[in-house]
Amino acid sequence: MKRSIGIDISKNKIMVVQLYHGQGKLSLERIHIQEIPNGTWTKESCAANLRAAIKAAISKGEFDTHASVVVSMPYGRVFFHNLRTDISRDRDVRQLLKFELEDDFPIHFDDLVADICNYRESKEKIREFLVGAVSHSELQGWAKTLREAGVECSIVSADVCALHTVAALNHEMINNTLSLIIYVDGYRTILAVSKKNRLICVRYFNYVGGTENIVPLLRREIELTLRAISSSHIPVPSRILLSGANELVQALSKELPKEFDSEVVILNPFNQIKCSPQQQMDGELVIALGLALIGANKNREVLDFLAADTVKANQTQKTRRSVLVSGFLILAIGLLSVVHLFIQLNALENEHQCIKQEIREVFMQTLPEEKKIVNEFAQMTEKLEALKAEYKTLANELRDRAPSLRVLQHISEKITHDQNVSISSISITSESVRLSGTAPSFESVDKAVRILSQISEFDSVELRTIDKDPTSDKVRFSLLITMKLKQITKI
Repeated sequence: MKRSIGIDISKNKIMVVQLYHGQGKLSLERIHIQEIPNGTWTKESCAANLRAAIKAAISKGEFDTHASVVVSMPYGRVFFHNLRTDISRDRDVRQLLKFELEDDFPIHFDDLVADICNYRESKEKIREFLVGAVSHSELQGWAKTLREAGVECSIVSADVCALHTVAALNHEMINNTLSLIIYVDGYRTILAVSKKNRLICVRYFNYVGGTENIVPLLRREIELTLRAISSSHIPVPSRILLSGANELVQALSKELPKEFDSEVVILNPFNQIKCSPQQQMDGELVIALGLALIGANKNREVLDFLAADTVKANQTQKTRRSVLVSGFLILAIGLLSVVHLFIQLNALENEHQCIKQEIREVFMQTLPEEKKIVNEFAQMTEKLEALKAEYKTLANELRDRAPSLRVLQHISEKITHDQNVSISSISITSESVRLSGTAPSFESVDKAVRILSQISEFDSVELRTIDKDPTSDKVRFSLLITMKLKQITKI
């Protein structure tokens, strides 16, 4: 039994989704939405209230505390940047991220935790990586707050990764085309561009007011985003996936087609998930659901800042240990190298003498008739060449006899004991085979002829004579078998 939980904490709500995944199917087990008064999570002084709200959400929803838990960093605390490089290996790129993007994130160099979200191939073997970054201190503080609330995180990701995961599950079109994914809930607005099922660009922005304010803002942000992913003009994709708060999504689905020549599709996050009719679905749950899906499929390429931070800490510790060990090893090597050199030279000399003696003994045992030893290797080589010549002569003799032996083998394999056919005489030449014998009946002779005709090396099998032996009441027969010209050539 496998379960995963996704927790999405926005300005005024905690949304929790629990999925059951087994036998290739996903089922929605539990959902819960907990209100947070006054945007508790944004104020450090209200951390205790936030922990209490998380505990209440987990308790009231009766969630499985042993399940894999995936959360996202707070809105606006994940930063994205596109890095272009000719380096193809992800591992090599990860080692350069901090140095290449030091000035591209509003985070101090020593506090930066960065990881690759996805990449795309561009022209001239250049790869463009979408890199996400967070603050190490904020990440650890966020994980500590959740831990104190009784939530042990398996993965800390980004809300846009959750959004893209749900879109990829419900809409196959993003696997092949350039797609625009939008999430709005009155507080958060996420704009993501996906190509061939890979995130290639992400933008966050805030707005205040109703639909009349967000539509022109969306138009400007979409134009800036499409301009950022290509130097040439890219039209707005023919289909836009829209998700978020139900009322706002319904309003935007009517207004956006007026601004863009595109079809606006409302993303149904639970379309591919088995749900109970009693469960009330809310479009705002899309991010919490996406986080739970990430927990259900941990092999999926998504941001995991906890894992990236662990790698960073391990690399720092390894670097420190490497410096200390390297210094000690250099000193030890310097002291031992001279002594080792003399010991090695002496050992090599002794080994050389032993090898020479062993070669002499092997030569004398192998060729005792050689009394005069001048050069063991040259004399043994000469003897081997003589043996090769003898082997070739013997092989040619055996090769001349091989066809006859092969014919006998074929006949013995085809004429088995249970057929009661006795071979009294056989004569084999390079062109034909003459065979005579007895059988219990005429049908047995016909059967033997058919079986011998199946041998690929025989061109024809002719029944020359057949009669009944009056003394033994058996059928006597003789056959003439003609060999194929191909076989004759080989002989």
